[in-house]
Amino acid sequence: MKIWKGFIRRNKGWLGLFTGMTASHLFYLYLMRTPVADMVYSTCIDVGIFLVVSIAMWITYQKKVQRLRQFLTCPLENNMQLPEAEEPLEELYTELFSRANEERAENMRKAGREKQEQQEYYARWVHQIKTPIAAMQLLLQTQREEEPERQQEQEEIEEQLFRIEQYVSMALQYQRKDSHDYVLHSVALDGIIRDGIHKYAKTMIRKKIGIRYEGCDLVVTSDEKWLSFVVEQLLSNAVKYMQEGVITIQAGQNETEAFLCIEDQGIGIRQEDIPRVFEQGYTGFNGHTDKHSTGIGLYLCKQVLTKLGHTIRITSEPGKGTQVWIGFSLQKIDIRD
Repeated sequence: MKIWKGFIRRNKGWLGLFTGMTASHLFYLYLMRTPVADMVYSTCIDVGIFLVVSIAMWITYQKKVQRLRQFLTCPLENNMQLPEAEEPLEELYTELFSRANEERAENMRKAGREKQEQQEYYARWVHQIKTPIAAMQLLLQTQREEEPERQQEQEEIEEQLFRIEQYVSMALQYQRKDSHDYVLHSVALDGIIRDGIHKYAKTMIRKKIGIRYEGCDLVVTSDEKWLSFVVEQLLSNAVKYMQEGVITIQAGQNETEAFLCIEDQGIGIRQEDIPRVFEQGYTGFNGHTDKHSTGIGLYLCKQVLTKLGHTIRITSEPGKGTQVWIGFSLQKIDIRD
């Protein structure tokens, strides 16, 4: 609603009273057979008083509206000072707003505590569950030495344990994705890439998947822990959707950005699925092919890289493989909330 319409509606009683008093004054002067010049002079005085009072009321009203509109563009704060109430009704509205704001702040504090407790629980749970996983891996290694004839079966069990450990770690990272646990500094890409390759080396050997990586000396501004998580997740996807072939990793830079490209020769992604692969829980056609797909991996990668100020894009063709590109700005990066 226009400001002036609200002003008239709010002050229609006073405006009507001024108008009525001016008309009554003129009618009284007319009945008293006052000279026209005196009537005009009296009317000018009445209108002048009416205009001065109306303008003063309009300025006060407009300032209050503008100040309230400014609050709409800013986050609510507990110590927010609203314009001073001028009447009992405004005092009641102010009191209602204050109570609602206090309740909102308390709910936010409660939600923050619950989220912190949840994150701490998941962190403890992950560390606790890694203990039996490590124990089972040690038992398998011992059993492999004692019963070499069952090596293939043992390697398959070990592979499943490795996948369990990856899913457990992903659950922890999912809980931490909205935290402020991001520390930017200069990071050597080569070390992160080689660590990721080493982590999936056994799986690639078992599936007869080759790796083509010539090394790089590229240094980017990023968070080493979170960037390692992204690279490992992309390698995990490449291995998951390949039966054989070669994974190619390239890194370089141009005039605007540095980049990392991980290319596989897997089943690929349909063009209609590519725009949605970064949505939470979206698995697309590949999700129907791989019943264990959760649609969380690429979503987490997108969330993390966006926080770090990096970019990610995918090009793919069904039956020919997928390329995932990560872009690193060459300028100074600030963490985004």
